[in-house]
Amino acid sequence: MRADVQLSTKFLTTQNAHQVGLLVTVGAEAPVNRPPINVALVLDRSGSMAGEPIEAAKQAAIRFSRYLGPTDQLSVVVFDDRVLSIYGPHAGGDSSAEAAIQLVVPGGSTNLSGGWLKGRQLVQSGLVNGTNRVVLLTDGQANQGVTDEKQLAGLAGGAMEQRVTTTCIGFGPGFNEDLLKAMSQAGGGNAWYVEHTDQMAGIFDEEIEGLVALAAQNLEIEVRLTDPRVQGVTFLQDYPVRSTPDGGWQVVVGDLLATSPRSLGLIFHVDDVQQLGEVTLGEVRVSADHLLADGIEHRVVTMPVVANLDRTDHVQPTIERTLIRFQAARARVEAVQAADAGRFEQAADLMRGAADQLERACPEAAEEIEDLRAEAERLGQSKYEMQDRKYHMARSEAVSKARTSYADKLSRRRR
Repeated sequence: MRADVQLSTKFLTTQNAHQVGLLVTVGAEAPVNRPPINVALVLDRSGSMAGEPIEAAKQAAIRFSRYLGPTDQLSVVVFDDRVLSIYGPHAGGDSSAEAAIQLVVPGGSTNLSGGWLKGRQLVQSGLVNGTNRVVLLTDGQANQGVTDEKQLAGLAGGAMEQRVTTTCIGFGPGFNEDLLKAMSQAGGGNAWYVEHTDQMAGIFDEEIEGLVALAAQNLEIEVRLTDPRVQGVTFLQDYPVRSTPDGGWQVVVGDLLATSPRSLGLIFHVDDVQQLGEVTLGEVRVSADHLLADGIEHRVVTMPVVANLDRTDHVQPTIERTLIRFQAARARVEAVQAADAGRFEQAADLMRGAADQLERACPEAAEEIEDLRAEAERLGQSKYEMQDRKYHMARSEAVSKARTSYADKLSRRRR
């Protein structure tokens, strides 16, 4: 595991204050022999999926199944008001999985919890020394079985403790994005949004490519302060953060892929600096469970946060650009919160401000700037629908987690 901390410091004249931006970057190599994958595809076949959506989901699931080899395991579950296991668990690479998926037809209402629980049971029955995951796709609200958001997220969290992770894929305007995000965060997997059927295959490809390139799971970054002049810390991304007994914070990042490092952006706010020069402000501790051909190894890296506080700027442009993109992603979430409350002009201003800041610092982010401005114009006209909320939350997630190809697939302004 490779980890480092890079700083970009600004001097604020008020009260000898400094703003220290941190970018924590973590990377890893893929194991020489890919560990096995044990996955259950759980597909919503409720009545609202009839027609093009169910056909697109079936073709995407078939593409997914073709990635797997004989050392992997695949199960397929479908649900409406009933839950059916239609395949597996069997070794991957079996063409009979395709035949089973092709026979899926739409049915009734949405027993989401029943489908997920069956998928978990099938994965749990054959745990491998690699990745064990439930991949849930739905277009609707949980209206049968367990429907409480906190309870479902708790179930996903409990499964992760038993080595079964959860990815959620939401399709169309009708699903509960807050529920799916909560389940995927608690379950240690990913949350994806499919706005149009032509994006379905690409999103499934993103998930399987992530599984194939998975180098480590349960990546966590712990931040601890050691200098009392640090008055606060701002986390710039929407990762789950919990307090630690020693007054620090633990950030749950999730999967670590060999193909793309994970980054965490945050700002230390340092006030009333009388002692000038290099100061140790805190400590960053990175831990993850690395997947090896013969099992799982827990690794930890600890790094000090040492900043030069001398009443001058020490700005690193590359770090600043990354932090500004994270801030723009957070502005989308804040705009959604304002729009949810009916404050459309405030929401539009937040997006315009993010676009302006991006244009000054990151003119190369042309598509993102254009998208923010176009969506701000819609909000300024009080145009805000269910799919808009889902789109902005997904775009924010894509940028804050540096999922560039996902952002491209999702974009309403694809070139």
